[in-house]
Amino acid sequence: MERIVVLNSDRSLLEEEEHRYDAGGAIHVVVDEAKLTLNQFLRQAAIELRGVRLNRADWSEDSHSLAFTLRSLRGRFLIHGMLNAYWEPLTFELPPRAAETQERWRRWIDTALQSPDDIRRLDESALIEQSTYVVQPRSLVFLAMCLQSARETVSDARR
Repeated sequence: MERIVVLNSDRSLLEEEEHRYDAGGAIHVVVDEAKLTLNQFLRQAAIELRGVRLNRADWSEDSHSLAFTLRSLRGRFLIHGMLNAYWEPLTFELPPRAAETQERWRRWIDTALQSPDDIRRLDESALIEQSTYVVQPRSLVFLAMCLQSARETVSDARR
């Protein structure tokens, strides 16, 4: 089982989160040492804009969809977002698995699903086996892929 723990630069939440999750399992630790503005984050982020087809963002006036893939600033996660503002379902092509991992995409958020399946913790989220994903009308989906093992992430945070 994996956990994601977000810490302030003073690492104040680590103790609280470790006690909360003392049932065992791996812990992903993210230390927010650099306080970035949104503008600074966007300049540093590796974001690829897409459409329903990979590498083909649709900027036309009648477009009702957008997709993007971004890598976390520290390179630990890939996130793929798909937004469908159309009144019919749209099938989006998914980026292939990252070369540096054997992980697959996991459905993190799908606003068309009923609770509790609409938002799941990554360690409980469904694996996506297909190379496409159907996004329901007027909804959004976020998929995530872990690029580093929990052990590497925890050791990075302790340095």
